[in-house]
Amino acid sequence: MNRALAAPVLLLLAGCAGLSTLPPPTQHCDVQGDLPALWQCIGKPDPTPKESGLTGTLRLANGDLTRRLLLNQTPSLACNKKPWRGFEHKSLAAAGDAAPLEAFVHGGNAGAPVVLVIHGLYDSNSNRYIRYVASALADNGFGVVVPDMRWHGCLMSYLTTLGADESKDLLSWATAIRSGALTPALGGRPIGLIGFSLGAFDVIDTISEDHANVFDAGGIAVSPPARLDEVLTRLDRMRTPIGYYFRSTLRIRNRRLGIAFWAARPFRSYLEYFVEKKSLGNPDAFLQLIEPSKRLAAVQRPLLILVARNDPVLGRVASDAIENATKPANVHVIATNEGGHIGIIGRDSQWFVNAMINFFANRPQP
Repeated sequence: MNRALAAPVLLLLAGCAGLSTLPPPTQHCDVQGDLPALWQCIGKPDPTPKESGLTGTLRLANGDLTRRLLLNQTPSLACNKKPWRGFEHKSLAAAGDAAPLEAFVHGGNAGAPVVLVIHGLYDSNSNRYIRYVASALADNGFGVVVPDMRWHGCLMSYLTTLGADESKDLLSWATAIRSGALTPALGGRPIGLIGFSLGAFDVIDTISEDHANVFDAGGIAVSPPARLDEVLTRLDRMRTPIGYYFRSTLRIRNRRLGIAFWAARPFRSYLEYFVEKKSLGNPDAFLQLIEPSKRLAAVQRPLLILVARNDPVLGRVASDAIENATKPANVHVIATNEGGHIGIIGRDSQWFVNAMINFFANRPQP
């Protein structure tokens, strides 16, 4: 990241507290298989804390700048295999065209669900918020798998495709995990997903394609993009420090692909590049095909979606699209006026932990 961009970002972060480790849950539901009762038990975050969307968003970045601004964006440094307490790093060659699995793994209690924790754009499985979420799940007995996704971390050489390939990766990885191929301790157990931002998009896309019921423990999507055509235009035009950060980082990555650094619309340029590279047809038609708000109707497993109306990255258009989408009773949307972009983790961390733990602990029984 160049100095002209780093300066305003650092000034903004200076006034923001960083994310703390997540607290233990204080509420325990016992509503196995009863989704209406589960949604009622989960409730909603505390509306009292008042903060801007920018503050909530920057809390996630503060204290993690070296990883976020330098290591994740440098191909020779992005891959990290050094585990933290309670986790080990595992590698697994995937079947077919799926990318290899490079992940931090925790075994958890026998029979407890295994949860895949999916990071967001420009992040990796080593970002602080991802580790905190993974550790909270591990501390409560769940098996946990924290993979790097395409174009991130140890998979930097694989293009991200807005779900076209990521859903195939996740379904392939989950099948291997259930078979015991990654580690026998995880074999034969229910499997769930929780994802953030672009990772939340992957959760929705994958569960909507999960016709074999691989992710039988359901999923949680935090701040997923929606109305992709408008969001991509927004990211290409935002005149804010966050907008400059997103475009500058993408321009550096685009340049490695042969896309002109100063392309006026770097997000659109990347879309056109990978759609052509992967032979996915017309870019606009592809966006309509993968639109998350249209995919919710096909979801058959429990899916909890958290969106904030003051998201400074995706804008109100994304939360409105998710709120107003046609969806079955097993898809539950919680929209808050505050929280920013995945900032609910820090804004009301106690509620978030309670919701996450209770969701996966109360999966429908076979």
